[in-house]
Amino acid sequence: MRILMVQTFYYYRGGDSTYMLGLTKLLEEKGHEVVPFSMQHPLNLPTPYADYFVSEIDFPVMMKEFSLRAAWTVLSRSIFSREARDKIERLVDDVKPDIAHFHNISAHLTTSIIAPLRERDIPIVWTLHDYRLVCPNTTFLSGNEICERCLPNRFYEVVLHRCKKGSLAASLVAMLSIYYERLIRVPSRIDRFITPSEFLKDKLIEGGFESERITWIPNFVDLDAYHPDDEEEYCLYFGRLSYEKGIDILIRALSHLDEGRLLIVGEGPAEEELRSLTKELGTNRVEFTGYKSGDELKKLLAGCQFVVLPSRWYENLPFSIMEAFASGRPVVASSIGGIPEMVEDGVDGYLFSAGDVHALADGIRRLLRDASLRREMGRRGREKAERMYEREGHYRKIVQIYEKVTGARQ
Repeated sequence: MRILMVQTFYYYRGGDSTYMLGLTKLLEEKGHEVVPFSMQHPLNLPTPYADYFVSEIDFPVMMKEFSLRAAWTVLSRSIFSREARDKIERLVDDVKPDIAHFHNISAHLTTSIIAPLRERDIPIVWTLHDYRLVCPNTTFLSGNEICERCLPNRFYEVVLHRCKKGSLAASLVAMLSIYYERLIRVPSRIDRFITPSEFLKDKLIEGGFESERITWIPNFVDLDAYHPDDEEEYCLYFGRLSYEKGIDILIRALSHLDEGRLLIVGEGPAEEELRSLTKELGTNRVEFTGYKSGDELKKLLAGCQFVVLPSRWYENLPFSIMEAFASGRPVVASSIGGIPEMVEDGVDGYLFSAGDVHALADGIRRLLRDASLRREMGRRGREKAERMYEREGHYRKIVQIYEKVTGARQ
């Protein structure tokens, strides 16, 4: 089967790109041909199809220009991209794919790419990695708080509350974009939506999507690449350093304990604030390591006591939990979004109410003081990863979707 794989970024950048590139590799190993369609970028992986990619645009930089020309470019490219439509049209005419698989296409590629595929009777499946189709801000966050005011179909709320980056202009573009997509009936023009979590599926249904068009398929990890090692005396957070991740709650929780060492792996806009908080609390058991990936990150995972994910927002299906379980490590995480589907409280980790410093401290304390409990929970986590997040089962489910939607068109 020849699959057109559509994703804004064609390099390892966040969970959506990581998943897309991992799926591409898996499909190619099984004998399928995968053709990428993306945006040009200096970090892109090499591909013979790069000339078909749309030109790069950096929206944050454009928004800072405060010029009419910049505003028009952002508005026009965010809602409908003539370039993206023309280039995907040329690509599909040249390679004639059997199916198109979308990932993150908003803003840079846009739903303008749907029409050329529909005109050529090419089925479309779309794996969603955020909540954008029912929340213009993509995260169900307004400022620093959970917000569901846009459900169902009240997208003007994003402008009233300036949810998108606290900016009236950005929020207006987000609103216009999603209203335009509803106007051209995007939800009914996709053959199948795939959600990594049941939580995301439920939110789509609340937003008016037909449940029959949505299939829940968890993401996957390469289990052979993760192995537990001898424990060292540290617990681990890894991911983006931003407010919605709740890392400040984690630092405060550790300051309530007289034991435990925390490694914070990653980078992001909240880093300086988090470092200042650590100094303010006088906690010398917190270490910021900077960004790590690949074997270096796997080694830190293999040697940690457990992983902590204290998020404030509706996480979908965090790779950090899948990777922790694959490494045979338990997880302490907030009970929010798709996380309770992954972590079973008291079985392979502990759950706590998002934002509750004392409950988080209690979960950390219990794991720090009981090595045999950590081992048992870690073993159960690995068993769950082998059962739910392994490559072969994921491949079978994806191919079943491909065969179903292509068969329906024949």
